[in-house]
Amino acid sequence: MNIPLSTARGSQDGLLRPNEAGQQAPGDPLVLPPGIDSATFKEFATAVADLTGADNITTISHTGQLSKQDYLDPSKAHDMYHLLGPEKFVSSAVVAPRSVPEVQAIVRLANKFEIPLWPFSVGRNVGYGGAGPRVPGSVALDMGRHLNRILKVDVEGAYALVEPGVTFSDLHQYLVDNNLRDKLWIDVPDLGGGSVLGNTIERGVGYTPYGLMDSSSNYYQRKAS
Repeated sequence: MNIPLSTARGSQDGLLRPNEAGQQAPGDPLVLPPGIDSATFKEFATAVADLTGADNITTISHTGQLSKQDYLDPSKAHDMYHLLGPEKFVSSAVVAPRSVPEVQAIVRLANKFEIPLWPFSVGRNVGYGGAGPRVPGSVALDMGRHLNRILKVDVEGAYALVEPGVTFSDLHQYLVDNNLRDKLWIDVPDLGGGSVLGNTIERGVGYTPYGLMDSSSNYYQRKAS
């Protein structure tokens, strides 16, 4: 796959191209980002680690990291139910930002180094490849590991303000814990383990007239009083 960029390294036509298969250097991921060499990737990874802490960036450097197959504990780096081999749609690294400023800083770094990002919330939409990037070697942004708070639930407006890692189950439990089940209920698309925001962005649907998530942009319905 060719990705148009006007200042791509090592290209004559302004395109970043997939890396040719070659010998993996120590510390290299299984798949480098398109058009990015080992030294550039390591410089980028070091800069990200300085931002997020070393515990929040993982380089996918061996096939043992691609063994997960559980919906409840999904892979953050590849398509668990792959058709073309586990290394086809695989991230070069997984980064878990802890705040909005960290997300912004990572995006700036990615622009600087011309490295594609693949953001996901929880990675449980396995029918669409889960957390596996469509551009092999992309850096995955795990938006759900730390950004998983329910910031606000407005009963009168029947809406919630949530971070990417909040699941339908989390939101339901919040209603239960705060005695709101008699006032609001959630239009869940299917299994409750998926991300509320992730389902909205992927145009998920529920089972009520308000169930077209990307159109209604909320999951609540008021109960008749």
